[in-house]
Amino acid sequence: MTPPRNREELTLTLGEPAHGGACVARDNDGRVVFVRHGLPGEKVVARVSATRKRLAWANVIEVLEASPDRVEPAWPQAAREKIGGAELCHVRPAAQRTWKEDVLRGQIRRVGGEGLAQAVDSIGGVRVQACPGDEDPDDLLLHRRTRIELVADKDGRLGMSRYRSNQVVALESMPLAVDALCEIGLFDGNDSRWLTAWGPRDRVRAVASTGGDIAVVTPSGTYDGQGKPLDREKLRWVVEPDPEPFNVRPSGFWQTHVRGAQVLSDAVRRLAGQGSAAMELYSGAGLFTRSLAGAFGRVVSLEGDDGAVEDAALNLGGAAHVETFIGDVDHQGILDLSNELQSHADVVVMDPPRSGAGDEVCQTVAALGSERIVLVSCDPAAGARDLRTLTEGGYRLTSLEAWDLFPHTHHVEFIAALEKD
Repeated sequence: MTPPRNREELTLTLGEPAHGGACVARDNDGRVVFVRHGLPGEKVVARVSATRKRLAWANVIEVLEASPDRVEPAWPQAAREKIGGAELCHVRPAAQRTWKEDVLRGQIRRVGGEGLAQAVDSIGGVRVQACPGDEDPDDLLLHRRTRIELVADKDGRLGMSRYRSNQVVALESMPLAVDALCEIGLFDGNDSRWLTAWGPRDRVRAVASTGGDIAVVTPSGTYDGQGKPLDREKLRWVVEPDPEPFNVRPSGFWQTHVRGAQVLSDAVRRLAGQGSAAMELYSGAGLFTRSLAGAFGRVVSLEGDDGAVEDAALNLGGAAHVETFIGDVDHQGILDLSNELQSHADVVVMDPPRSGAGDEVCQTVAALGSERIVLVSCDPAAGARDLRTLTEGGYRLTSLEAWDLFPHTHHVEFIAALEKD
């Protein structure tokens, strides 16, 4: 992919949304152009930012005919500076969910195949739900993110990179972050008390847990909201109805939306059902493991990150019927985990990274012959690919639920349940 020499400008009518946050259009020569910061049906002027063979990428610079779903950007600086991570902030929230439904439906058909698309239609089709608390059509869906990933510019000011660029834009504010992160002065510019905590190009993570903890993770150390060394190794995350909080390292993974963990754990608990034995792959810090532990007589889990398994062991409180294992989630790792279970698993739950589980893992899981499989996916294309492999392996799709846990971005999370044919 190369930047165009003259930054050509095109007048385009935008078509359907594509996976990745752009709308598809064609120029007068028939070239496919992926256009960001527009809406389906709009007529726009777009400036080309990159080209490759018969493809081009562009950004809207002028709207000639606006969609009724266009609104003033919820995060003006992100829209103005073309910052990554808020590419749909100009779209009415309900229309963002429609956008994601169209993308998920399209990826299921294109990647998953016609058979999978028909299976999805037969159980009610694709619907992206608002996270509980996000249903109000007048809500701008700000202050939902409990974690933000930042990078310092050459002067040490925290910012984010422009899309497909290494150029860092210093942030004036971060309205998508929860209030607790907006109030600690990370974006006070040259007056910030934080400037000595990192250097140019350093990466910084800021986290505010639902248990009331704040951590700012930098190359030089981890600090609390006052800029003092953090006096605890784990952050507390409250997920109802669990009486005890989850404990996770500040550098560990946890759902970003303030209610994301709640939504997904509730769904996994419901879709996994109950029985004598369960297996979990990509188990992380034990969010779903704890749900399974309450419904199954024996649970085994597999995770490749040592620190996450340490967190999970703490979060499971030493439950005798649950065992957490460290290892690669691959063909041999799954077979070894099955041997540790020493019985037939009623359900296999898996929550792979954005790249998906892949054919080898899905084929191995299908060969185990469990009555149910629950797949959690945060990428429509990867999730559709995994579902295709599982259905080709002898499973029937029985449920597909999707949520907008990443407002103002193109990301969408879904959970699928499958039963053995």
